[in-house]
Amino acid sequence: MSHLPTEKKVFYYELEGSRYLFADERIKMHLLERISELHQRDGWLLFAFCIMDDRAYFVIEAARIAGVIRTLQSAVRKQLLQPETSETPRKDQIALSGQMRQLNTLPEIADCCRKIHQTPLRQGYVSRLEDYWWSSYPSYVGFHQWDVVDARLLSLYFSVNPGIARKKLKQFHALESELSLAESHF
Repeated sequence: MSHLPTEKKVFYYELEGSRYLFADERIKMHLLERISELHQRDGWLLFAFCIMDDRAYFVIEAARIAGVIRTLQSAVRKQLLQPETSETPRKDQIALSGQMRQLNTLPEIADCCRKIHQTPLRQGYVSRLEDYWWSSYPSYVGFHQWDVVDARLLSLYFSVNPGIARKKLKQFHALESELSLAESHF
């Protein structure tokens, strides 16, 4: 099953900012809450995410991705400009940029989601994927359910049986973990 069962387009999007843009966990949580509001309002889907200290990664299904990206960037800027602390950056200190590419097949989406989920492990934040809270991976393996994540497409890629899909998804991610670990020793 390699063709997408949707008429909307699926995109990988990386939102990049300053070194510690999302370091505050309140900002990470606000971003996820805002994404939840936006996807319910605008009807787009989030298949995977990972929010690191300096960037956030997403796999999104949307009819108009440019509008989604503008809204995400606007939400981040608005949250960062809240007068919560004396360390809140000035408007001119918030530089956001991003990279986007379209994903055309289910294997491409699955691979992109796996790479997003692997980011905290590759960067040394955690030693196990399920330990990183600010990722959609815990939703896929049943440790924590982020309401904003639509796990159906990626789960169906592995199996129509939820238990089998979860097991195969874990194996799929573990294979990448082993490859990354082997490459780091060379």
